[in-house]
Amino acid sequence: MANTHPPMIPILGPLKPGTTQRHRVTLPGAALADEPRPVTTITGAKPGPVLFIGAGVHGGEYPAVETVIRLSTRLNAAELSGTVVLMPVLNLPAFWKRSMFVCPIDDVNPNRVFPGDPNGTYSEQMTHALVNEFIIHADAYIDLHGGDIPEALVPFSICRKGNEPADTQAVELARVFGLPYLLTVDRPIQKAKGSSSYVAAAERGVPGVLAEAGGVGQLQPDAVELLMDGVHRVLAHLGMTAKTVPDAPPPTVLTAFEWLYTRHAGMFYPSVAANDEVRAGQEIGTIGSLFGETLETIISPVTGRVLFLTINPAVLANGLLIGIGVAE
Repeated sequence: MANTHPPMIPILGPLKPGTTQRHRVTLPGAALADEPRPVTTITGAKPGPVLFIGAGVHGGEYPAVETVIRLSTRLNAAELSGTVVLMPVLNLPAFWKRSMFVCPIDDVNPNRVFPGDPNGTYSEQMTHALVNEFIIHADAYIDLHGGDIPEALVPFSICRKGNEPADTQAVELARVFGLPYLLTVDRPIQKAKGSSSYVAAAERGVPGVLAEAGGVGQLQPDAVELLMDGVHRVLAHLGMTAKTVPDAPPPTVLTAFEWLYTRHAGMFYPSVAANDEVRAGQEIGTIGSLFGETLETIISPVTGRVLFLTINPAVLANGLLIGIGVAE
């Protein structure tokens, strides 16, 4: 987008330099008139980039949601160069229903259908609106996530792997953000109708970073602080604020993300934890029946780092168990 001051984000109306404004935004889409979404804009007194920060694509990732809420009350427009646009919860139906992974209206994972469809299901209309009303009007995009209600997770960032300017800029921002692991991926993590938020942003020339911390359905203070520190590093890197947070150590770069699923429904008994190193061929858990039989032994197909795992024992057939990040 052209860097104007104040910026032009049509759905929000006029933005006045040096002010913080609260908006209640009804996204365009026939299915989306159920509830306006809260959006806060902090328009700096001086010109600069537009940074869009969102959370709540999955409704149960509470440290991410809380980070956006805190930013909306703590960033000072008088000290800011540029504009920060903050949306704490995109997937309001999942947030209110405490629904894991999916939107309860259409049972779709929104982060698998980007860039969406204006004539599609609720989640497809919602992601289409996010892309076209917010992401394309930004100079950079941070999508905050974490482990969902049944997941333990080690903090990491994800960017699209590629040679386009948006890809290289996203990797730079992710390194600055400062989480321990950085995944750069060039293929979909799951087979799905669409892609993820950071991919949709990159396809439109906007550097997009997905940053994850926290999980297990709790509001973990340390995860919130990690995400807050990361955002402040990015703001300083973009020249939007003075530097207030020390640099983080360089991340460990991972280039593949292997997700493991169970064939059977039953009880999941993991023998590893988030952040453990595993080797190819290692037994990392079992699935048991409700009669106490072992139905399946889970073997790691790769050598890598456990970035997340399901911590609730009850699993359905084809249920997601573990995600392993793999280095080159």
